[in-house]
Amino acid sequence: MQNVRYIIKNIDENTFSSSFVLIDEVMGSAVIKKTDEKTFEVSNIFIKEEYRRFKHGSKILSAAFSEVKKLGGETLFAEAPAELLPFFEKNGFEKCGVTYKKDGARYIKVEKSFVFDGCMWLSFNKELEAAIVKKSFNYTHTHDKNRVYLTVSALGFSEIFVNGKSVSDRLFAPAWSNYNARDLSVLCYPIFDTLTYRVYYERFDITDLLVDGKNTVVFHIGGGWYCQHESRNEGINKYGFLKLCFKITQDGEIIAKSDGDTLFTKSFITRANIYFGETQDLRRGNYDFSTEPTFGEWKKCDEDAAPLSLFRLSNYPEDRVVRKLYPKCIFRRGDYAIYDIGENVAGFPVIRFKDGAALDERCLLRFAEELKSDGSLDFHYSGGRGRMQCEEYIYDGSCKAALHQHFTWHGARYFEVLGEAEVLEYCVAHTDIKKIISFKSSEPVLQWIFDAFIRTQLDNIHCSVPSDCPHRERLGYTGDGQLASRAVMTCFDAEALYRKWLDDIADSQDIFSGHVEHTAPFYGGGGGPGGWGGAMVFVPYNFYEFYGDKTVLEKYYPNMLLYLDYMESHSENSLVVRGEKGGWCLGDWCAPHNKNRLPEPFVNTYFYIRALMCVIEISKILKKDSSVLQERAERIKKAFLEKYFDEKSGTFFGSVEAADAFGFDLGLGNEKTLENIVEKYEKLGEFDTGIFGTYVLIKTLCENGEKKLAKKLLTSNGENSFYNMMKHGATTLWENWDGCDSRNHPMFGAVTEFIVKYFNEVTNY
Repeated sequence: MQNVRYIIKNIDENTFSSSFVLIDEVMGSAVIKKTDEKTFEVSNIFIKEEYRRFKHGSKILSAAFSEVKKLGGETLFAEAPAELLPFFEKNGFEKCGVTYKKDGARYIKVEKSFVFDGCMWLSFNKELEAAIVKKSFNYTHTHDKNRVYLTVSALGFSEIFVNGKSVSDRLFAPAWSNYNARDLSVLCYPIFDTLTYRVYYERFDITDLLVDGKNTVVFHIGGGWYCQHESRNEGINKYGFLKLCFKITQDGEIIAKSDGDTLFTKSFITRANIYFGETQDLRRGNYDFSTEPTFGEWKKCDEDAAPLSLFRLSNYPEDRVVRKLYPKCIFRRGDYAIYDIGENVAGFPVIRFKDGAALDERCLLRFAEELKSDGSLDFHYSGGRGRMQCEEYIYDGSCKAALHQHFTWHGARYFEVLGEAEVLEYCVAHTDIKKIISFKSSEPVLQWIFDAFIRTQLDNIHCSVPSDCPHRERLGYTGDGQLASRAVMTCFDAEALYRKWLDDIADSQDIFSGHVEHTAPFYGGGGGPGGWGGAMVFVPYNFYEFYGDKTVLEKYYPNMLLYLDYMESHSENSLVVRGEKGGWCLGDWCAPHNKNRLPEPFVNTYFYIRALMCVIEISKILKKDSSVLQERAERIKKAFLEKYFDEKSGTFFGSVEAADAFGFDLGLGNEKTLENIVEKYEKLGEFDTGIFGTYVLIKTLCENGEKKLAKKLLTSNGENSFYNMMKHGATTLWENWDGCDSRNHPMFGAVTEFIVKYFNEVTNY
């Protein structure tokens, strides 16, 4: 079409329009607004109907892209009507969430990133689980120039060196996320949800590592969560093969980038698996990166497609070595030894081959939480032999360096060493968040619970994700995570951690149905629609209560509404009876002996009511109309009472487990209900509850004048008690009261919130 002019017009300091004009007629336009230093929003896209067939909508966006990049923008987002999603995807936008507009009309949030525009995404030999990539470039230092930055996205984990020096002491980075779409039908039960995806990139100031003349940046990339060829945890969960993209900039100008001249070679790490560990073949050469790697054949990298994903700068707490322990050898016979770390931890040992070790000598390490009666390692508690954590080193005949894992951690109290190697230390590694309180109790069990929770929770935070255990699943289970979130926020400086995990939860929600997956980032796993999916409501609200940030409520409010709609759609007679087809529904998981006597709809509906009450409160904070939600809540409460409550006795479902406490916590029941709770547990003297019931019971007692009884249960020496864990020498919390499974699970530690609030003998913390 001739005589068409494209015009950029400033509206105010932070807003401009992109439009096209035929002679003097405006045919279409869009408004672009700067929302922060690197982010812009496009809105009000309008094209006259008679001109839509000429693809002017795409042309308007293209003109906007150019302008945003000129202004240093890295991200452009929009709220698109659901029916226009294909148009935005065709123009390079990715889905990043759901929102609501007036009258319930659904809009999809979409986003386009420019951070790596002009840079090549690189891939390597598809068989490699670890690779070494290098790029050389020239640099001349000038005093009038700004700092030099390396911006990089590596999938999976990376170690980065400039001129042989590490750019950071962070581990297992970049942060874990829902990277990009993959086939979810291969999981233990098929998932067909439409999720959202993000890839984190990192930015490092490398100015002080540069020299005049030739410089070399080296990337050591290993599988991470992205490239798990072997893992069959909850099914096959591979996103893709190793990828890398980077640029080095000064004053906004690129001085080096990933391109066709970037080289790669095989790593000395031949196996890099999150669950199973690493194999390191030291015969391949340089393994400390103090000098430029010289081993292997250098080849040009292949060009690959960028992940179809959002891109976010990683500004969250990172994993580090936070302390070091010195394991004690408790058994030795020849070149076989067993070591006791002294406590159940997450991390990795540091070893060195002994003098006299021969070329091709192999050293094998295996890890476990417990010992058998004969003193050998018992692998059952950390997943059994099918999920055995191992390290293997193959000696080159000369290496005297300290050796350790690079791309995974182990959850263990004990480990065995088979081979001619000595153990130097054990590095405890996890996401680096700080404890912010002190706790002291003259009651040994209360003190043990607090100390064990601190250790357990730290062992279970990796890649800025709170997980269920550091060995078997290692996943961000939303049930465990939402339950423990208040205790974590009580004890730690966890604001940045939960900002990141909230995005993970939102990314793991189906943008159409509202179903929230049971792990976030989503990596398989089961739970239920109530206690697990409810994280989409409870974690933002807990965050607001602890940190006072209302914007978090505003950001996730649409996700909350969508989740409530999902729960309503999976109800019968106003009770939530099921989750996704073929999925798991666990209810009050891990009751004694795994005998959950509370019906799953009871637990699900409890959480549905709690979520409704919570969102109603959030609506008040945000000054939004909640009348529809209030009507729904009253209807669900009525159905819950009709189904499960006996008014004459004041009991819910015959007082099974903590049924009465669940009901009372919702403000339901009568004056007899609390009396029933007190009478039952005074007589029982120990827990008969699972993952949620334990928390709800202690909460109900503490908040209703029954602290003495709460303390009695917390310090009970019965079979189902924290004391039972303590007397068996546990240093971390168990998954089950009887210790039959994992012995490093934080979920029962959710009660630490109340231990700190009601039983702390330290008054100023």
